[in-house]
Amino acid sequence: MNPAAIKEIEDFLRRMRQAFNTQDMKSYRQHYWTNARFRHIDASGRVDEGWGAFEEVTAQEFRYLDSVQLTMRNPETQIFEDRFASVVTEWRMVQVDPGGREAELGGRASFTLVKFGKDWKIVTSHFTSLETVPEEG
Repeated sequence: MNPAAIKEIEDFLRRMRQAFNTQDMKSYRQHYWTNARFRHIDASGRVDEGWGAFEEVTAQEFRYLDSVQLTMRNPETQIFEDRFASVVTEWRMVQVDPGGREAELGGRASFTLVKFGKDWKIVTSHFTSLETVPEEG
């Protein structure tokens, strides 16, 4: 595999997490394919069909939560023809609501990425929840 391309994708995912953690919807949106064919499956099993559905749910979470902290570790990246990629990683998220209550979730996530011109975009994302939340490391 091309180590430079893997680093490019890891940097891309780091920037995506930073945008999510700062609840910056405009920057977060830049990492996704904003098309009606985009699909997101969250850890509860909810399916957001189309970018608009996912954006609406995410924007509501950003407005409601005082803070979010998404971390990912141990990404396994496969790149195909320098244009398609699959990433499987462990994820952990801590959410704080307006009352100061924390909720911790975690599990595994998979992302399918496509390179449009010079930019990678997430075209599908799928989060699963595990009983034991992966420790930060």
